[in-house]
Amino acid sequence: MEQISNWRKNKNNISLHNIEIGSYNEKIGEHNTEIGELNTEIGSIKEKIGSIRETIGEHREQISICENNNRETPYYWINQWVNNNLPSYSNSFEDSVSQGQYESKLWLNEKLEKFISVSELHIDIIGSWFGFPLIEMLANAFDIKQIDLYDIDEDCHKVVSQYINHFDYDFRIIQFKDFFERKEIRRRQLIINTSSEHMPDIVSMKEYYKDYPIKPILAIQSNNYFDVEDHINCVKDVDELIEKNQIKEVLYKGKRSLPLYDRFMVIGKW
Repeated sequence: MEQISNWRKNKNNISLHNIEIGSYNEKIGEHNTEIGELNTEIGSIKEKIGSIRETIGEHREQISICENNNRETPYYWINQWVNNNLPSYSNSFEDSVSQGQYESKLWLNEKLEKFISVSELHIDIIGSWFGFPLIEMLANAFDIKQIDLYDIDEDCHKVVSQYINHFDYDFRIIQFKDFFERKEIRRRQLIINTSSEHMPDIVSMKEYYKDYPIKPILAIQSNNYFDVEDHINCVKDVDELIEKNQIKEVLYKGKRSLPLYDRFMVIGKW
């Protein structure tokens, strides 16, 4: 099982146990109120309280097990590092491993597996953020030679460096700043941008990618969440995403409906 899956499973279990503990603590409060009001059946009520406290103890034991399991995953240690060294990024880290982010990256990875068969992939990931869990998913699915990450936030680079140390892959992970400033001609088999709503369309960089012996496969995600200030390039639907990025050969297009917006994805070639 992927490390991120273990991490998310244990975090969810901890939350569920804490909810149960809260419920049982409320019951203890109710029974304590009954003791104050009644002089009869006090023994029976105290017995109920004792049973509830025993159940709470069992839940706390399960929480301890989940926390110990999480310590076996790199995500636990990266989380600790972020909290200690970049506390202002703690919420951003939590968002990066949230259910929504996990599912959108999993969606992309599962669809890519249907179209990628080449070995020794050289991948560009644009707007890479902290890089993971996407890199972990890609590493489990493909034979990778190198991944180039692009993000203008230098603090994101620091977090990625911690991930690299913990995962210790046998392929290279190189970090760059602004994708749109790298003007060298290069050959890539896969180009990924899961945050195109935050930046101009990457088609403007098409001239810097070789299209032989094969054209690179593009995997692009965006959304229609226009209300966020940082979302400077949203689209109304997946067809607009295809048109804006001038994708001529569409291998896959789809939509995921979320509570506040729709996420769109296209996989194809220029």
